[in-house]
Amino acid sequence: MRKGLLTATAVLVATIFPATTSAAELPEIKLSIQSIDTPTAQVQGSNGERGAAIARLADGRLLLGGGSTGFTLFLYDLTNQQQITIGRAAAASERINDSRFAITDISVLTQTAETAQLLISYPRFNSEGRCVTVVVYSYRANFGAQPSLKRGKMWFQSKPCVAISAVQHAAGRMELIDAKSAYLTIGDLGYPEIGDKTKRGTLGTVMKISAKKVTQISSGHRNAQGILLIGKDLYTSEHGPRGGDELNLIQQGIDYGWPTVTYGERYSPGDYVSPTNPESHNGFRKPLTYWVPSVAPTELIQLPAASAWGQWSSSIVMGTLREESLIFIQMNNKRVVGQMQTVNVYERIRDLDVTKDGSIIATTDSGKLLVINPLS
Repeated sequence: MRKGLLTATAVLVATIFPATTSAAELPEIKLSIQSIDTPTAQVQGSNGERGAAIARLADGRLLLGGGSTGFTLFLYDLTNQQQITIGRAAAASERINDSRFAITDISVLTQTAETAQLLISYPRFNSEGRCVTVVVYSYRANFGAQPSLKRGKMWFQSKPCVAISAVQHAAGRMELIDAKSAYLTIGDLGYPEIGDKTKRGTLGTVMKISAKKVTQISSGHRNAQGILLIGKDLYTSEHGPRGGDELNLIQQGIDYGWPTVTYGERYSPGDYVSPTNPESHNGFRKPLTYWVPSVAPTELIQLPAASAWGQWSSSIVMGTLREESLIFIQMNNKRVVGQMQTVNVYERIRDLDVTKDGSIIATTDSGKLLVINPLS
């Protein structure tokens, strides 16, 4: 680690909560978890602490996005636990002192040993309009003797710009399609008129973006904090209101119902929007599965095939905040949810990645990196 950066390592066995039994029940999952302190990558602000965004380079090094500025990009080496600062993705004027104003995701377009072309998403504060949009820019990162981060072209900016007093639910997760395009989730940003299709613009959507073109894929999303492409199948994990968290299979032109329907419940009468038909999904595309009460889902990853995870290889893994767990999800024919197991890791999981050999890498709101493997 850098000078002044404390490190700590611990290994524990996690508690599991099995899913409903079936005729061919998959084995119980037990985990070995290495915990590493990375406090300088943790985002802090008036809204509490937030874990860093994460992306893995081809050589195994990690990019972490966050820090005290919310917008700092770090390079982290797991082999020696060393961290260096690459640069800042945005100016201080583009945020307020709130931990939600931070890098939300990092995608690696191309890379060499010393450089990488990146996409970085974040909610941006407009000081003139006192409002917020979600933006995606391209960047060139240099990891050499003089590390640097240079911002390039804007790929996307959400519309409308939402009043700062309302802002929440930015989403901003990305999944690469190839070196020139990506899928992007945009939350409803707490926009009070999200139910008006003539006013909500690109809020509450999944978008396909490139340097030259933006296409809307789907709508009716509240706050999709996870996104995963498996073959041609695109999945998202989404926060519902007081329950009703969802795993969705995304398809072109489909409205997934928010804010008209949700399996969750209404908040107080004074909340920014009140679903017309809570505790149902009638009239709209239903999720593959949902959670009541809420688990507060975050990122999605897929375990490698034929890995140390045994019969759980190739499964989807979902992080959670409220549940402080990983949820392992077996997919049948890629479109039907099979067995699930919820494994407690005792940390709020903000972001996930996975190594080539199947180690799960997680960032936590407490400022840790977790390296997670099946307990042998």
